[in-house]
Amino acid sequence: MSSIFLKSWHNQLMSYKDLQNRLGYTFKDEALLELALTHKSFSSISNNERLEFLGDSILNSIISEYLFIRFSDQKEGLLTRMRAYLVKAETLTLKAEELSLEKVVKLSKGTANLSKERKNSILEGAFEAVIGAIFIDGGWNAVKDITLKVFNKNLAALSEDMTFKDAKTELQELFQSLKSGLPKYIVEDIGENKFLCTVNYQDMIFESWGTSKRIAETNVAMKLLAYIKQNDV
Repeated sequence: MSSIFLKSWHNQLMSYKDLQNRLGYTFKDEALLELALTHKSFSSISNNERLEFLGDSILNSIISEYLFIRFSDQKEGLLTRMRAYLVKAETLTLKAEELSLEKVVKLSKGTANLSKERKNSILEGAFEAVIGAIFIDGGWNAVKDITLKVFNKNLAALSEDMTFKDAKTELQELFQSLKSGLPKYIVEDIGENKFLCTVNYQDMIFESWGTSKRIAETNVAMKLLAYIKQNDV
């Protein structure tokens, strides 16, 4: 076994250990963690897509339960907006960055030239996959504890008085106030459970990705909203 291979293997083990320390959870089966951090560009056979699917559902369930219990007198509409606010793609990418997942996700060499938007999508998926892996490895109570810990600051900042408009609604209202008509979303199914959404604004094309049409539309709406606010349009 070459010294180069041994060094790489040792560094990977240390990275996994660091990640588990940041999570506050030690995997009984570390192969699950490795799988959660393996993007399909690295392996088309053994990758994190199934764990990402599972983690997405678990994350939504944990946040839903938390909101249901904490805001016991609120209606479904507000709880839904709160949940969407907490688990939006932008937030999940930030959580992945807080855990430094970009240092341990296994990608093909070609991904170095991907856009920031696409790389963020990969980090978002890896975060969800890690949540799914913790559930498989440690069960419901373990993944619930870790999730609430990771989202602690976000949950603590929640208030019933906050405005939880989804990005599409906010963008529509902004367009109307600017007398720009309504935003027109063009969604393309690009395969492998990925959708590309584009919006034309003042002869500029804004685009974003998502694992569903709704998510792709929401992501591009957030992107355009950020541009308009930053430029005081």
